[in-house]
Order: sequence, then structure tokens, then C-alpha cells
Amino acid sequence: MNKDDIRLNKAKREAIKKAWRDVTLKTPTQKDTLLQDAVDTFRELEQSVWDNVIYPTVTKNFPQNDMQILKKYSRGGYGSFAQYDNCFYFKPSFEDRQETQFCWNYNRDDMTALYYNDLMSVGVNPNLYFEYEGKDNNPHYYQQHQDLKDAVDNLKVAKYTGKKEYNNYYDADINESDIGNLGGHYLLVPQGSCHSRVMMINSESDFEQLKAFNKSKTIMHNAQRDIFKEKIQLINDMNAVVDQSKFLNEVRKYWIDLDDCVNFDADEIGTAVSIISDDTKQRLLDSAKLRQAQRDIVAVVKTPKGKVLS
Repeated sequence: MNKDDIRLNKAKREAIKKAWRDVTLKTPTQKDTLLQDAVDTFRELEQSVWDNVIYPTVTKNFPQNDMQILKKYSRGGYGSFAQYDNCFYFKPSFEDRQETQFCWNYNRDDMTALYYNDLMSVGVNPNLYFEYEGKDNNPHYYQQHQDLKDAVDNLKVAKYTGKKEYNNYYDADINESDIGNLGGHYLLVPQGSCHSRVMMINSESDFEQLKAFNKSKTIMHNAQRDIFKEKIQLINDMNAVVDQSKFLNEVRKYWIDLDDCVNFDADEIGTAVSIISDDTKQRLLDSAKLRQAQRDIVAVVKTPKGKVLS
């Protein structure tokens, strides 16, 4: 039978939507490039601000030889006199401003942005928390959350302290031998909360560097959110087309590289087109053109016989 005669039913529609979602998430766009640029900027500032501001300021306030002596006589836990830390509060001396926190740990949002491609490559959804923002969680969310948690855990990034189960390091227990695994971004400070060790910054240039570091984190998080917003729009566009279509050929009008992306091994298809907006049409067509220009890096979704079209 002619492929163009295939009539869609609920199971076929859901399978096509899933295939489109997979292809869309894997299609690199300009937004993906902007995220990588933001990650590169963050990485650069992470090291340069540490070297130029954090290290000299902290070691001036807390000479490391003195801290080593306190550490030597520490008994661990609440009996510690000094501990390694990479979270610091600074207050500028040249303006009336509250102290600000600057952390060289990674939280959950840092991890999904910094390791976006790594997480995508193992089939988990790094945009999960954006996707469910403001929505009620459901069984699908909890399973995806567990999958994402496991994938983040498997990255074994010691500086991730968003949840302690992802990180074996507690500040009071860190020793000098651990610092290399923690990116070198830890210094000895007196025992206590990081807020209790507020340090003054006298240089406007130094404070501008600190602010640039914090801003780079925000830009990185926003760049990942922009990827999600762009791709969820495309996913919703195609879902609307599929829901309104009676035959696969109607979907093919807007998913023009459908046969390159999905391996159909069956028989039927048809005709008739649902009415969608010009903006929706253009987004879907642009998405296909982008994949065609980058065909070598877009994975084909293999659809077993009977899965979609049986």
C-alpha cells in the first residue's frame, strides 16, 4: 500500500509526538551555541576571579599558615577550629551595600547548564525543572527526576553540593588531599558559617569582577532556559499539527524531513491539512532546514516495525 494512505490513530499520534520531541531536543540551534558561549565565559571567570580576587583576599584575611595550625589541632565536626570552604561573603567598603555571597560550589541549575550536552547524550532531560515549573508533579516527573538525579550523580562532579547525596564532601571533613578533586577552589578559613566570615573589599575593580562572576552564572542559567522555551514551542507546535491531522501526510507537510528522522517500516498514509498559524508553519519549516544543514549531528529516531504504524 502507498505510504501516503496511512490513517492516524491515538497510538500513532503519540508515537509521532514522542519522535518529534526527541528530534527537536537533539537539534542544535543558535540558542545551544549561546549556552555554550555562556558556559565558556563562566568557566573563564570561575578561574580568573578566583586567582585575581578570591585567593588574595581570603588569604590576606586568613593567612593559610595560621589556618593550617588551627586545622592541625581541630578534632573534627563541632570541635574544628578551621575548615576548607569555597563560599564567601564580601562587602564593599566604598559604597553602602549589603554583603553578597559568592560560591564556587555548583547548585542544581549550574549542573544542568554546565553539563547540558553530557546529560542530553545519556537521554535524560536537563530542562526537567523548567518544564514542570508552576505545574503539579506527576509520576512521569518523578521518574524523570530520578533519571536526571542518577545521571548527575554519575558525572561525579565533586563541587556539586545542591544535594548532599550527589557529593561526598562536607566542608568540615575536607582535607588538603581533596582540593585537587574539588577544582582547587577551596581555602582554609575559621570554623563557622560563610556568612559569619564577611570580608571587606576595598577595590572597586575587584568587586566588579566578583559581580561579573555572579552575573555569568545567571546568564548561563537564562541561556539554558531560552533553549527550553524555544524547543518547547516547537514541540507544542507539532503536537497541535498532529492532533488535528487525520493522515500522516498532513504531518509531513510541516515535518518535511520526517522520513529522515523517523524510520517507518509500514504501509499507509493520506491527505488533508489542518489550519495552523503562519508563525507555527515557519518555525516548523525552519527547524527542518536547520537539521538538514546539520544532518551529520542529528540522530535518526529508529521506530521498530509495528511501534508507530501497526
